[in-house]
Amino acid sequence: MTQVLARLTDPTTSHEAAKSVPVSALEATCLAAIRNAPMGLTSEELAHVTGHSLVTVSPRLRPLANDGLVYAGGKRKNRSGRLAIVWFARPTQSRLF
Repeated sequence: MTQVLARLTDPTTSHEAAKSVPVSALEATCLAAIRNAPMGLTSEELAHVTGHSLVTVSPRLRPLANDGLVYAGGKRKNRSGRLAIVWFARPTQSRLF
């Protein structure tokens, strides 16, 4: 399981919260939602689809991208009218053995 980090300047409550977040489960939830969205999802849309807050799902996207599971594939306007990155799932590799 990946460890969630808090900044050294963050209050104690942030450090405690970071210890309690099940990152791998959240990443799996985010990845599943993005895989089920052929048009991709913005962070805001991902939050809506998963039922988690924006500040919960948004930090999961960069690690998923770093692991090669999702990619930023464009931008579209979110509810506030600002352009937001649209995240897409990379195709899964099927193995023939």
